[in-house]
Formats: sequence, structure tokens, C-alpha cells
Amino acid sequence: AGAFTSRDRAHLRGITDLCAGRLRAFDAPAERSADAATVAAQALFDALPVSAMLLTPVRAASGEAEDFRVEAATAQVGDLLGRTGEEPAGRRLLEFRPALAGGPLWRGCLRVLATGEQYEGEPFAHEETVAGVTELFTYTTRVAPLGDALVVSWIRHGSSDRQEQRLADLQRLGNLGWANWNLVTREGSWSTQVFTLLGRDPADGPVRLTEVPELALPEDTPALTRAVGELVQQGRAFDVPFRIRTSGGIRHLRLVAESVADSYGTPVEVHGFVQDMTARRRAELALVESERAILSQHDVLQAERTLASRLQHALLPMANRPVHLAGLRVEVAYLPAQSGVHVGGDWFSAIELPDGDALLVVGDVAGHGVDAVATMAQLRFTAKGMVITGSSLTGALARLNTLLLHSRDSHATATMVLARYEPRRRRLVWAQAGHPPPL
Repeated sequence: AGAFTSRDRAHLRGITDLCAGRLRAFDAPAERSADAATVAAQALFDALPVSAMLLTPVRAASGEAEDFRVEAATAQVGDLLGRTGEEPAGRRLLEFRPALAGGPLWRGCLRVLATGEQYEGEPFAHEETVAGVTELFTYTTRVAPLGDALVVSWIRHGSSDRQEQRLADLQRLGNLGWANWNLVTREGSWSTQVFTLLGRDPADGPVRLTEVPELALPEDTPALTRAVGELVQQGRAFDVPFRIRTSGGIRHLRLVAESVADSYGTPVEVHGFVQDMTARRRAELALVESERAILSQHDVLQAERTLASRLQHALLPMANRPVHLAGLRVEVAYLPAQSGVHVGGDWFSAIELPDGDALLVVGDVAGHGVDAVATMAQLRFTAKGMVITGSSLTGALARLNTLLLHSRDSHATATMVLARYEPRRRRLVWAQAGHPPPL
């Protein structure tokens, strides 16, 4: 190709300087030093039978931990953290699994780092494939301090652990706990939930079976004492409700117990459970109170209905035979829509006026009960009085409307139809106010 010219050499030197400058500006990150301690830690973790990792804090300028470096980890950790097949060792924890930020594991690590006390998280389910079969396992996460570092481990629970967890869940959800008493040694054993239900410090231990009635209110002590005595002496099982007084108030409990006898039939052991029935008992009491209120209201309504019915019959007697007036025969048929249920303001009137004419009135007051009957009586007698004293039918209705508007009950409404029959001219004159017209 021949020798470079001086100009070519100048260009090459410039390019070389530019490339060297770039390489100096973007230095590659330093490789993680594989010192002897790190290698030894990883070798140890490779031999662990459980899932675990070793963390060291990465602190900010303020001294607070802003992340953790995974110094060593077992092979299963990636799967448990949701990064199957990836190797977490040598990486920052939040870089490996950003979703951990602010979660229970992250908060647990910070707590252990600050207090030096071990942390144990809530059990969680994790799906794994074993021998080609997918199974669901329960794990608990634990974080323990190790000098300036943290050891995070995941404990997989076996079938017995799961049974214990289910029993604990059953007691918590059912608000009950188990209790056993040895009648020979007079010792007892309670689950944690029983201490909680009885408001007793576990440090004080369980009370003897014969001392249980002393925990109840004085009114409930005799029945519980009798039941315990019959169980101990005769082996008779019992299911007895009783109440105790706690710092939170009165608590309604239920003690169910039975005995186990020896070869001679003598009770030697008692086992049973204590259940909190407070919520159910309160609901029952509220229901009883509600039923009492309903019955009381029913009695009041029945009394009011009876009074209204008597008033209606007193103010509006039903004719048991035809009435003859102004040459007419008047018969009455009263068919309420809900006979025997509601007493309302329906009324009618048929009288002979001083001049020999007949006044026929049909009306209805909205509503039921004593108020409707009272308004009915007011309108019925007032209407008759107005027409007898010379008011026209339309004039009487107008005045009755004014009377109703200015009555004690300003919300009362009524309808009415008035008819006047003149026998000399055989003429019927009628007026209506909201009521259906006569046939």
C-alpha cells in the first residue's frame, strides 16, 4: 500500500487520541472480587439443604441501608424470588428483584439490621414442580443477623406443620381453643387461644378444672360447678354457656368437655374446647329486643285500630234496614278494600232537609286510623250543617276545603261528592270535589 504520508499520519494520530479518550471516559465496572471468604461462603451455601442467601447492606451517604448485596445463595433462591434459573449471588437484591422494595421481606431485613432481633414472616404458598408434578407448598421466610450481615432462609413446612397451621387457623377463625386436664396429676394444658378468650396471661398457666367455675360470673358459677362435678365423678359430658368479666367487658363463652376413663371406668383425663359466643349472643339479644319492640308496636297499632273502629261505628252507624226519605228508599252497602285490616275515613250520609229535599253525601279522607276518623267526623257533620243552613252544594265544598286547609293537620286531604234530590221536580243536583262522580 506504500508508506503513509505526513497528512495521513496526522489523521491517524487524531483518531487514536479520540478513541483513547472515549475508552478512558467509559471505564468498565470493576469485576466482583472473588476473595477467599466469598468463595468459602458460597461453598457452604451450596451444601445447605434449605433455600437461603447471605446479604450485606449497601449503605447510602447518610448511613442508611439503600440495598443489600447477595454475597452467597443456594440454587433454589431464584425460584422463590420469582426469577427462576437466574443466579442472585454477586448482585444487588433490588436489582435482582425490584418488586421486593417495600414488601414484607424488605421490611424484615431492615428491622433485623436495626434491632438485631430475628424476623419471621407470614406463611405463604409457593407452587413447585417435583418429578413432573406441580404441587403447592407452604413456606415461611426467616431473617437472622450474622455479624454485619443477614442470613435469609425459607423453611418449607411438612404435612405435620401444615396440620398445626390449619389447627391454629381453625381456632382463630372459629374463635375457640382446646383445653386438656389430667385428673390424676391435676395438671392442665391449654392452647394459646384459650388464654386469649379467658383474658388470662399464659405466664400464669392454666387453672385446674375444678377452679374453672371460679372464672365465671357469680350467677353462672353454680351451673358450671355442677357440670364439672358430674363430669369428674360420673364421666358425664357437658356443654355449658357461661359469662366472664374481662377488661373489654362481659364475654359470653361456651365450655364443651368430655372425659376419658381408665379400665375401671374412672375418669382420668378431660379434654374439650372453649368457644367465644359473645357476637352470637349479642345478635340473639338484639333479635329478642327487636321482636319485643315489634310486638309492642303491634299491640299499640291493634289498640289504635280497635279505638278507630269503635269511633267509626259510633260516628257512622250502619243502617240494618232501608231508610225512607223524600219519597226515596235508601240502602247502604259498605265494602272497604281491606276489610278488618285498616279503619279509614270513608263515610256517607243521607238525610232529609227541612224543605223536604234529600241530601246524599259520600266522602273519603286519605289515610287510616284515629286521625282519619276524626277528620271524617269533622267534614261529615260540617257538610250537613252547611247545607241545612242554606249553603249551596258548591259553596259548601269551597268552605269545607278552606276548613281542611286550616285544620290542625294541614297535610290531610279528602274527596267528596254532594247530591240534592228535589222530589217535587224529580231533579238531582250534584257537585264533586276530587271524588268519582255518582252513577
